[in-house]
Amino acid sequence: MELTRTILLKLQPTEEQAAILERTMDANRRALDYASQVAFERRIRSAFQLHRAVYRTLRLEFGLRSQMACTVCRTVAATHKSMKSNGNPGAQARFKHPKPVFQWNNYVLRGGLLHISTLGGRLRIPYHVQPPYVRYLHDGWTFGAAELVKKRNGWFLHVSVSKTVPEPSQDFDAVIGVDQGMRFLVTASSGRKVLFIRGGRVKQTRLRYIRLRQQLQRKGTRSAKRRLAAIGRRESRFMTDTNHKIARQVIRFAQAQGKRPLIVLEDLTSTNLSVRFRLKERYWRMSWAFRQLAEFIRCKAEEAEIAVVFVDPAGTSETCPRCGHCESTNRSQKHHRFRCKECGYQCNGDLAASRVIAQRGAEALRQSRSA
Repeated sequence: MELTRTILLKLQPTEEQAAILERTMDANRRALDYASQVAFERRIRSAFQLHRAVYRTLRLEFGLRSQMACTVCRTVAATHKSMKSNGNPGAQARFKHPKPVFQWNNYVLRGGLLHISTLGGRLRIPYHVQPPYVRYLHDGWTFGAAELVKKRNGWFLHVSVSKTVPEPSQDFDAVIGVDQGMRFLVTASSGRKVLFIRGGRVKQTRLRYIRLRQQLQRKGTRSAKRRLAAIGRRESRFMTDTNHKIARQVIRFAQAQGKRPLIVLEDLTSTNLSVRFRLKERYWRMSWAFRQLAEFIRCKAEEAEIAVVFVDPAGTSETCPRCGHCESTNRSQKHHRFRCKECGYQCNGDLAASRVIAQRGAEALRQSRSA
């Protein structure tokens, strides 16, 4: 099994180097627009055909190096193919931002310096790596394509790295069901072992952001709008950091249950489109990062060589984990309690859901083995 991750390198260029990077980015954006116009006018969606049509122009008029010109062709062709598959084949792709992508050897990390090819020649730029990404520079990870990005706080290189790891064992000695919610962000259970992660602190923090936004929206000034954007970015970083921490807790809990655990998650894709909820709950339901948390758990489980399966979430909170009876009145949303109308089984509502999720994961595994 191959793992793929993206790491961020913060570049520290001099003023002269930054000017060269700016010139490279601008040439890339203009080249993307030119190639997109040619692809639209001639109805080209093949990278090979587009390469034959625009390669010489990209080299001579835009000054791109060979690898840069090839990357522009691949990017434009992929964008037009994506637009066709999304039901918008008659439009021309517009590139507001550059997308300079470099293959390995066109950029090299050596001795704390980034060696990268630009329109001004080969630059050697110091870079800084945040502690979470340091391990990806070693331990057998292979470097792939990298994208140069300019943000508000400087220059970055987004580097794709990959590594081949053994497939997780199919002989599981523990099945962990994970239920996601807002009162309890995660409820994980395996037999009698249970992990509750409360969501009160997260909800209070987000309520504070809501009040700040309401105050700034009433002002309506330009500085208030800039502040609104900054608050949105800060809240996003807060939720991302919280989900990373929760995912690590779930992985540690799974590892404590056995040497070969299986994590079972609900497939919450498009859940908000099929579930009815009250108007006052719309913001919480539509903005909660359920999918991001599930993706973090899956990625961290892959690195820990833990298997993950996704199951249908329909009825998990209303089904009895003892007798299997499913009825909406089994669960009290107000008191967060579960009481089966058939057999009388009682427990916390989120705990009951996590146990049902674990049972569905085990059943899906048995069916896949017997197929």
